[in-house]
Order: sequence, then C-alpha cells, then structure tokens
Amino acid sequence: MESFKLTADALMAQDPELAILPVGSLEQHGPHLPLMTDWAIATELGRRVAQLTGGFLLPALPISTCREQMGKKGSVWMEPTTFYQMMHDIILSLKTQGFKRVAILQCHGGIFIMTPLVRDLNARFNPELMVVNIDSCVFFGRLYQEGVYETNTELHAGEGETSMMLAIAPETVHMELAVDEVPDVPRSYLSYGSIFRASNSGVWGEAKCATAEKGEKAFARCAEMAVEEMEKAFAYMSKKEKFGYSNF
Repeated sequence: MESFKLTADALMAQDPELAILPVGSLEQHGPHLPLMTDWAIATELGRRVAQLTGGFLLPALPISTCREQMGKKGSVWMEPTTFYQMMHDIILSLKTQGFKRVAILQCHGGIFIMTPLVRDLNARFNPELMVVNIDSCVFFGRLYQEGVYETNTELHAGEGETSMMLAIAPETVHMELAVDEVPDVPRSYLSYGSIFRASNSGVWGEAKCATAEKGEKAFARCAEMAVEEMEKAFAYMSKKEKFGYSNF
C-alpha cells in the first residue's frame, strides 16, 4: 500500500526518515501518448522506489515547469520561481516533521530550476536535512547500454516513455499514431524555442520501437538505479565533516 493511504498514526508507528517526492508534468507527448504521461510514470516509479526503501511516499506532483512544450493546448506549467518556492515549502514541512532525507524523483526533463533548489536546501540545512534529486532522464542511456531499449535517441515520447506507458496504462496509448522523429539539434536548443521548432510531431525519439515488455523491464531497473543513486548521494553527504564554518 502507498504510505500516503495510511492513517497518520500508522505512519507514526513506522516512523520513516526518508520521504519520496515524485514530480511529473502535464504536457503534450506527441500524437500517441496522453498528457498525463510524466505524472503516470512518476507515480509508478515512486511506488516502486517506496517498496524498495520503505520511505514515506507522497503523491506525485502533476504540474511543474514545461514551457518547452508550448504550442498545443493541454501543456500546463507554473513559473520556475513558483515551482522553487512550492518545492521549498513542501520539503521544509517534511523537515519540521522529522524527516531527515528527501528523495525527489524527477520524471520530467525540463525542470531546470531543480538544481539550484536542491543545492540551496543542502547548503542551508545539511546535515539535519539531506535532499537528493534523481532525474530519470539520465537512465535512458544506461537502459540502452543494458539492452532494455533498442534505441539511444529517447528524450520525449520515444521508445522509453511509450514503453513505460504501454506497461502501466496501455488503454491510453495509440500506437497506430506513433511516429519516430529525432531532431537534428541538441537538447540545449529547447532553451531557444519549443520542441515544435525542432520536431513537427512533438516527439523526440523512436516511439515505434516501444513494447510493454520493455516498459516493465525499464521500470524495474529505473527503481533499482534510483535507489542506488540516492544511497550514494546520501552516503556522500553523511560522511562529510565540518569545514571551517560550513557543513555543506
């Protein structure tokens, strides 16, 4: 059972030190995937990471920052400064309750303000609070190297995300509309124009290669890799000694 479905007393009895905060986005995902794709993936990945760690799982946040998806109705965003303050307040509320570790599972690649958020929280509150951000986009290449994916072009609505949605919500996927489109510009060009300037379909990858079997394997490995990465980061922060006036 997801821990946010427990009573407060039941959670108190478990008394976990780790809180898990998945973050998604509501945005276009090409002609074949639903707007909820990032949120659905964040929800499932959060559930699996909580099973592996026993941490307190918060419901996945459905809206973040996604101006790079502007152009079609349905992509909903908040300003980066608003997102920063919202996440700041949520995490400090967890600190007040006694949570000492927070693992953010970032399942939307366009949240560029996440880096200063995490750095600032750790600089101000370490060692009483340690915050780690796990960006699931960094796993795409590793899944290709391990043979889970056939392609190494995934960025948005390609083989990876389509496979994951086929594994957890196949009724929302329209494979007959799936397209393969790999822009000829680097990801950094999303700072210069929306994805539709680079991709007519809004897809960045090869969606036609997707299968539910690949999606299930990807979820299992992503959960394992997320736990490995957060444990490494928490261990790194835990072993630091005070340097001058700073614990950071």
